[in-house]
Amino acid sequence: MNDLITLLPLITVFVIFYALLYIPQRRRNKKHKNFISELKIGDNVITDSGIHGRVTAVNTNDVSLVLKKGEIIINKSNIHPQS
Repeated sequence: MNDLITLLPLITVFVIFYALLYIPQRRRNKKHKNFISELKIGDNVITDSGIHGRVTAVNTNDVSLVLKKGEIIINKSNIHPQS
């Protein structure tokens, strides 16, 4: 019984860590995967590096974006919705 009481603060810290960090990150990842799966031509997006563009083609692993001065191809995982 005494050993359980000494482990209680460690268990409490672990539960708080899980609730504050892991659960919100998992929700963000799920939301991002859902956005990537529903990506379609004409969507306005932002890349991880801050480039704004419009989707012109969607392949299995990459997306083609049109910019003001050209077109680029980028991995789907590096795209976020434009607010």
